[in-house]
Amino acid sequence: MSMVQILERAKTHLLEAAIRAKPGARFDAAGYALKLADNLVDEVSEDLFEADFRAGAGRELDGKMRAAHSSAALVANTFARWRKSPSTLFLANVTGFSNLRFEVTFPTGLGGKPPHLDLVAYGPAPIAVESKCREYLRPKVPVFSRSYDTITDARRDSPWFGLIDLLRRDPVRYRYLDVAQLVKHALGLMRAPFIEDVTLLYLYWEPLNHADFAEFQSHRKEIASLQTMLNGARPLLRSATYAEMWEDWRKRSKEGCLQAHVDRLQDRYAVVI
Repeated sequence: MSMVQILERAKTHLLEAAIRAKPGARFDAAGYALKLADNLVDEVSEDLFEADFRAGAGRELDGKMRAAHSSAALVANTFARWRKSPSTLFLANVTGFSNLRFEVTFPTGLGGKPPHLDLVAYGPAPIAVESKCREYLRPKVPVFSRSYDTITDARRDSPWFGLIDLLRRDPVRYRYLDVAQLVKHALGLMRAPFIEDVTLLYLYWEPLNHADFAEFQSHRKEIASLQTMLNGARPLLRSATYAEMWEDWRKRSKEGCLQAHVDRLQDRYAVVI
């Protein structure tokens, strides 16, 4: 099966699940909800995240977020319920957060438009989340402008910085994992006052039958390879699938409302392609 076929099957089955999960929701032929509310799980409303996305540069609310396969919608559907009670969220084995924000940037200091982190959970041990739905199945060529060569502060000694030269010399080393994006996030986070405590969490979706496809296995191997290469450098890179995180929530919580939320997310996104 080609990459294009895998992408299309994922898109089709995520759309079918969205329609099953929310009877009455209307989507067009391209898989976009006619209104954003139709692409949200029950008990998640636009007011919980709209201001953050309006302030971001990704313009997700202008259309992309209405796609059944939207990564932004996946993040909002998963985390928006905690905007009013962030201290109860468990994320990467951390809890006690004081605030959650979507579409957050940490500029590198080099000018230009910095990449947007999908979510940042602030607290004594902050978690910065880069989320993926199907995007990693569309390989990207890493690009770093020559402005990165002007970095002369402590970041230059970090294994994260060393990846710039590696990717320039071997741009196809990582086919599925967008390492360049993660490096740019890391260089921005290194300028934050909480660099010693922050974790960069790479959170990604997979279909239930991911083991049947070499592409998903290669993606996992690339994540493990990068983590080994970084060797615990700050920000610390961790990874998890959405399915793993949702199951962790189910095991941790005895609250019926959280169990119901996990059920809704699994009904919406746990599909076979």
